[in-house]
Amino acid sequence: MDQLHYAGGVYFTSTRIAKELVEYAAALAAVQQAGIVEIPVRHADGSDNMLSVLVGPSSQIATETVTSEVPEFDDSEALATFQRLRAELAEEHEAPEALVEEGSSNDPRVPHPDWLDEL
Repeated sequence: MDQLHYAGGVYFTSTRIAKELVEYAAALAAVQQAGIVEIPVRHADGSDNMLSVLVGPSSQIATETVTSEVPEFDDSEALATFQRLRAELAEEHEAPEALVEEGSSNDPRVPHPDWLDEL
């Protein structure tokens, strides 16, 4: 079980969800995007709830593995959602190889002068 520190609140969630949330936030930040994801959380009294989390370049999320009397819960649906979201993100930002001519100005591996952007 992990404690998730987000927006001034502290929430219990599974260790796997906490890890996926942080990795998804990092992936969104890398492409300068933000998104909302819902994750299951458990409160100290044992009650469950869904938490909507805005993640992206300026996310300030911290997780901490804790020993707790609060039992783990089934996180398979949330994990499947993270897997789908990360696959969609990777697909959106994949450069089709057929459009990249090696050594050309559209080759991201070759730097080009800034003045070319003004043409």
